[in-house]
Amino acid sequence: MRRGLWAALLGLAVLALTGCAMGESAPAAEAPLANQADIHFSQQMIPHHQQSIQVAELAAQRATSEFVKSTAEEIRMQETAEVGTMSGWLRSWKAEVPSTSGHSGHSGHSMEGMLTEDQIAALSAASGPEFDRLWLTTMAQHLGNGVRMATAVLASGQHTETRALAQNIVTEQNAQIAAINGQLAG
Repeated sequence: MRRGLWAALLGLAVLALTGCAMGESAPAAEAPLANQADIHFSQQMIPHHQQSIQVAELAAQRATSEFVKSTAEEIRMQETAEVGTMSGWLRSWKAEVPSTSGHSGHSGHSMEGMLTEDQIAALSAASGPEFDRLWLTTMAQHLGNGVRMATAVLASGQHTETRALAQNIVTEQNAQIAAINGQLAG
């Protein structure tokens, strides 16, 4: 009798452990994987953010307006963190990660949504209040391009975290554009 009881208890223990192990893997299977739209978004948004960082660093060197300096620093910090996040996703998906060494590079300037080399050169050559005004108009355009890119992945992406980042980009960058437009109007 004892032997049957021990066998039953052992069977229950094995069943319980097997159930626990199966339960641990279920959430990972339920998480939506990235589709091509999610991958493309990160691969395009990384160089776009790198260019934002480049333009923000110009403001740190050339701006006279405290609004421009503080907005540039906010953009630089936020987008640097997002580049790290998207790079991590791409590595986890075993997808190509765009180079983040240096700035956006000349090849990225031809990508849709990027500022042109002439726009970057004009910013680099400007100074004082002229720089501030040019920076505001250029950054508003660049942020608007980022909003369009994020809106596109919201329509076709399936990776939950990518969609959350894209929604945050839409919200944050629209707010930054509104603040920039307010400065330009003032």
